Amino acid sequence: MKRLFLSDLHIGDGSAKDDFEFDAELSNLIVDFSQHSDAEIIIVGDGFEILESRAVKEMGLVPFDELSTKLDGSVIDAIAKKHPLVFDAFREFAKNHNVFYVVGNHDYYLLSNRLLRERLVELLNVQVIPYYYNPDTGILAIHGNQFDIINKFGYDKKNNSLVPPLGDYIARYMMFYFDEYVQALAPFEVTRDYDNVRPALDVFHWFDRAVEVYDLGVDILELWISTFLQMMRTSEAKFWMKKNFPVLHCFSKLFLNRVGGMNLGSFLVRATMRIRNFRKTDYLYKVAKQMLKGKRSLGKEDLLGYCDQKPEIEELNGVIFGHIHHNCLRIIPHDGQNKFYINCGSWRPVVEKVNGKKKFGFQRKAELFYAIIIDDPGSDLEIITSVTNKMNRNKTL
Repeated sequence: MKRLFLSDLHIGDGSAKDDFEFDAELSNLIVDFSQHSDAEIIIVGDGFEILESRAVKEMGLVPFDELSTKLDGSVIDAIAKKHPLVFDAFREFAKNHNVFYVVGNHDYYLLSNRLLRERLVELLNVQVIPYYYNPDTGILAIHGNQFDIINKFGYDKKNNSLVPPLGDYIARYMMFYFDEYVQALAPFEVTRDYDNVRPALDVFHWFDRAVEVYDLGVDILELWISTFLQMMRTSEAKFWMKKNFPVLHCFSKLFLNRVGGMNLGSFLVRATMRIRNFRKTDYLYKVAKQMLKGKRSLGKEDLLGYCDQKPEIEELNGVIFGHIHHNCLRIIPHDGQNKFYINCGSWRPVVEKVNGKKKFGFQRKAELFYAIIIDDPGSDLEIITSVTNKMNRNKTL
């Protein structure tokens, strides 16, 4: 059996946040892979961009539970209309092969919303699942946001209820209150790219650069910080902070009661961004290493909001994540065996400083990664990874 692992494609509906532009490359990969009779595809989360879709934006900043139930299949139809090549390729592949769709955080609503899930299954014949585990090979694939404090569900013991991820609320709030305003003031690249800056803390330098290059008449960095602070003053954000960081919640009142000014406000934003930045590092490697060495198991608490039962995982030889948009393959020796960790990275472009220097500006690039794991009877697992780098040499900010 040959298994193709992909993650974080973020294929969207053509709105400002849809920066998937590799339809031909992905379609060709799927068509080529379909030539194998014993093949299946596993998408390790965030295959489709639902969180930052036009439909979500048009619904406004409604409560998480309301949004989860009110979305319908038209979101999937809009994505399919914008990316017909990709949908055709997946549809043809699924006629003779299995496609497993592991749910991440940008497409979580597929798990919580029956209409969304049924429409995707109707169009592509995929199996929508919270995680993928193959007992024959001992391979576990899960998106990874479950180990990211900003993007995982919490639990409110007092009210016996789930606490929605703050990352979901941040994305929707900024899309509604910041993106909408900036789109009228600056080129579309500004709203398209600011959330793709890596590392995340470089977004401060990126906004400064954008103001300089585009000669904007407004300080969008100050606007972004003030909008972020307004978000942190909302009841939703305060509730999340109280449940997850009670000490920091008390400390943050100094910055959120409007007496601190922009300098102190900027400090709070940077502190929050540092927490968010943990997901852009390879901290998931540490999680995978603990799992593969038997020091940690995938528990029921890790799957809050995704699965009600503790996973039954007997043998574990490999762990595959996505989420952090940083691809890698690492061997983890344990008890005389070579186990492995793979992160499938992302097909979403990232924006980074040229040579790590602010003075050279920022470069937009993409790393199209996939992993193929071949499991032939009587043979050891064979792992093949591939990365195609895409960038325009002179396309810098």
